[in-house]
Amino acid sequence: MRAFKRVGLGAALAVTLASYGVSVQANDREKLAMARLRLTTETQTLPPNCTLVGTVKDDSMEDLRKKIVRAGGDTGLLSFPSDDLSIINAKVYRCPAYSPSIPPPPPTR
Repeated sequence: MRAFKRVGLGAALAVTLASYGVSVQANDREKLAMARLRLTTETQTLPPNCTLVGTVKDDSMEDLRKKIVRAGGDTGLLSFPSDDLSIINAKVYRCPAYSPSIPPPPPTR
């Protein structure tokens, strides 16, 4: 009987640890995506060939960033309505990998 209790306890512990690992990985992925998130207020600074995913709004920048990532975007075009400046609107874009042209370093002498 004790062997069955040990097996049951071991199985329960294994399931708990496995589910904890999955939630930590999902949280890490979201944090990584939020770290790579680009925010802008200027349309002309959007990388070329971006696809509009949708729009989100919030009164907290942190929550707005989470909403952009959860919507599948990696870039947010921010705007602020004139009637309520506590709200932040964002058009959510998914953009291809983009690195702006960086001038080469000057030649060494």
